[in-house]
Amino acid sequence: MNYDLLYLSTMKRILFIISFLYINLECFCINNSSVLQKELDDCSSGDSIPKKRAYGTLKINPFQILYCEMPVSFEIYKRGKSSLQIQIGYIFNARNSFMGQIFETQGTEATAKSDGLISYRKSPYNNDRGINIKIEFRKYKHILGSDDSEPYRSTYFAPQLMYKYLYYNNLTFTKKDGTGGGDFTYYQTESKKTHVFGLGVMFGIQSRYGKFITDWYGGFGLRVRSISATIHEISESWNRPGYPKYPNTTESDVSLYPFVNFGLRIGFEL
Repeated sequence: MNYDLLYLSTMKRILFIISFLYINLECFCINNSSVLQKELDDCSSGDSIPKKRAYGTLKINPFQILYCEMPVSFEIYKRGKSSLQIQIGYIFNARNSFMGQIFETQGTEATAKSDGLISYRKSPYNNDRGINIKIEFRKYKHILGSDDSEPYRSTYFAPQLMYKYLYYNNLTFTKKDGTGGGDFTYYQTESKKTHVFGLGVMFGIQSRYGKFITDWYGGFGLRVRSISATIHEISESWNRPGYPKYPNTTESDVSLYPFVNFGLRIGFEL
């Protein structure tokens, strides 16, 4: 299977979905200029100078790189106290890092473990590439995007949808098997693709100092993870039932699990 083509195809579908959601929200929601006019009409002082409302924000999460992801968030201010935020995260490989090696030594006698909470197939460090999409529909306590010189701050809550796709191709792991009596070590070459779907609720506080933005957030929800691993080769042969498993044997796993997420985004108003 050509995983690069699958990756590009998945990217095209995701970009289409994001474009579709944005176009529909633009069609059914009032635009920024109308919001600005309504706010100006509601002002009690006729002598105040009209100020242009910010369009939205552009933010990054500087700490997510520790988990092999570089996310960028684009928030669009909508009607009054509402906004739409789209986050796209690029997932990269760090298999040879210290943390990457930890995920590959959790099995018997420091070999790779393919199941459980800490396994090499669930590791965020050994993926060749991946992408993480999060969409939040935010509701703030206060109206967004004032152009005053004083610091601006508001709490918010936001239902969140997420989708993650990641894979590695033709990686070899050291494994150990003790089934049938006696332990034996072998080297397994495989490819993996993972799809994760999630639904959650986020809470946070966003502040503005001039054009600079800080966004502290936290939340919880549920995720469904589907892993499909294709075993291409096992380096040793032995007379055991069910072995060798190659070529192109597939192992699949689907799991439902809760998640808790918190962090910080920083950026600027547009």
